[in-house]
Amino acid sequence: MAEFDLSRLESIARINANPNWVNRDLYRLLFKNELYLAAYERIKSKPGNMTKGVDGETLDGMNMSYVESIIAAMRDESFNFGPARRTYIPKKNGKMRPLGIANPREKLVQEAIRMILEAIYDSPFGASFSKQSYGFRPKRGTHNALQEIRTRWTGVRWIVEGDITSFFDNIDHDRLIELLRKRIKDERFLNLIRKALNAGILDQGNFSMTPNGTPQGSVVSPILANVYLHELDAKVAEIVARETKGKGAKPNPEYRALVNKLYAGRKKGTITADEVNAIQKAMRKLSPLAQDDPNFIRVHYVRYADDWVVGVLGPRELAGRIRSEIAEWLSRELKLSLNLEKTHIRHAATEEAVFLGARLSCAGRRSNNLVKHAPTPGSKTAKRRLPAGVVHLKAPANDIVAKLHQNGFCTKEGQPLSKRAWAVLDDDQIVSRFNAVLDGILNYYSFADNFSRLQRVQYILQFSAAKTLSHRHRMKSIRRAFAKYGSTLSVRVRNKAGEERVVSMRLRNSFAATPHRFVGLADPMLGAEARALKFGIRTRSSLLKDCAICGATDGVEMHHVRHIRKMGQKVKGFTRVMAAINRKQVPACKKCHSDIHAGRYDGISLQELALRMA
Repeated sequence: MAEFDLSRLESIARINANPNWVNRDLYRLLFKNELYLAAYERIKSKPGNMTKGVDGETLDGMNMSYVESIIAAMRDESFNFGPARRTYIPKKNGKMRPLGIANPREKLVQEAIRMILEAIYDSPFGASFSKQSYGFRPKRGTHNALQEIRTRWTGVRWIVEGDITSFFDNIDHDRLIELLRKRIKDERFLNLIRKALNAGILDQGNFSMTPNGTPQGSVVSPILANVYLHELDAKVAEIVARETKGKGAKPNPEYRALVNKLYAGRKKGTITADEVNAIQKAMRKLSPLAQDDPNFIRVHYVRYADDWVVGVLGPRELAGRIRSEIAEWLSRELKLSLNLEKTHIRHAATEEAVFLGARLSCAGRRSNNLVKHAPTPGSKTAKRRLPAGVVHLKAPANDIVAKLHQNGFCTKEGQPLSKRAWAVLDDDQIVSRFNAVLDGILNYYSFADNFSRLQRVQYILQFSAAKTLSHRHRMKSIRRAFAKYGSTLSVRVRNKAGEERVVSMRLRNSFAATPHRFVGLADPMLGAEARALKFGIRTRSSLLKDCAICGATDGVEMHHVRHIRKMGQKVKGFTRVMAAINRKQVPACKKCHSDIHAGRYDGISLQELALRMA
């Protein structure tokens, strides 16, 4: 079986650790079939690849002949992208978000472009993108962004919520190409990117040009968006450097007066216990440091895709000035508009900002009580106060319940309902799907200060699952479902070998807050070599294997199926065989591929297929 390597991409990644490096002759990389094989391996199992594009094609039937035709078109520069098929998905505010569904096979080219751009701008050996940028980047995610806010924004008094009006639809193509030219001196490669941007949209049969914007849903759109908004990151970095003042805030004179009074009274022995308690109670209501020191200012910034927030430890006038400066700069430099009606300035102590689905505030201490603290094991405990302006990140519990209602798990008031669309599935599949929803919510909000409020979410999903099982088996009440399956709704499943496994609801017993429990974070101690994208390793592609059924070596193409675990009882025939070996694609010659679709291989031996796929 043939192998391929991407050592050329690794070389590009290494040399682009220098942010001033200018890349030339990139277009020739698109003549290498290894690049498309690697691109195929990256996208072959992603959802949407079995969703038809405008031409009705999917990744089913992908073969090396198609890759060779792409390379031939690249050589004579005749390759063009077809229009994306527009569809709409609901947004949280009730409006619809447009998505562009590209031809799945053309996604190979988009992924190849994305891999090259990632090697240039997001090299694991030294990224050009800002450390404050977290969206659509390797080893970074929403929890990384929220963790930075949790750990670094203590004491922030004003929060600016950034809202760019229809960002993805308003990216200026000429300005984007101009920005790409700073690092790429290859007009053929840039022209290919422009072709992707200008491909157009087919919306219910009506074709429209795309003179601006990058279609949401495109493989290459996220990294192009980061290239575009990297300029904003650089601008805000200038603002941060300009506005930052002082090494620390000056002492609060009112607080210091109480400290001195307490110290003097104790030294002279003239202060009573009641007076000590009264002074300490008054001290707890004050910050040791001045809250309006004009000589101590800090500005913080975090961006995730087109969502961004600025935290200001300083006067409100500064927060307003920063918002106005960013709005004017975006309009002038990037031809984008800031929605000033939605770009709120929140008082961090009394209001909540919303960022990445979390409610953000700096509303003082989590407790006004003194806490016991032992700096080192075995030492005497000492009392200290929690710092003022501690960051609070909360889960929007009511919004989550509203979303569950929207998806049919409960009533508007939060009363559990049977998820009727899932009642046709097997019992273990029903429980597994409810687990996926519950785990997704609880894991995402694992850091929430109000984590206890998510007990309601667990209750809704637990009883919704019970009602769904009850509905499936026509039980008269959910009491019978709990009597049969237990409180965790445990379902026993046996495979063909007679081995038994148990699928249960993964219910939490404790909902205690763990404010620093962020999941899925990259290990910051790993070096650049360990964090590399493995461009240079040798790997293999299923696209180069022999037919998994008859062993033929000529005319092999890939048979694709949709996400098997979501098919429920619809999984049958050859697809059920693929599910048993946990495969979404198998190589097959043209004859066998035709026979698969005709149902002539529905009874193939699982052992025979597994051996061929090994």
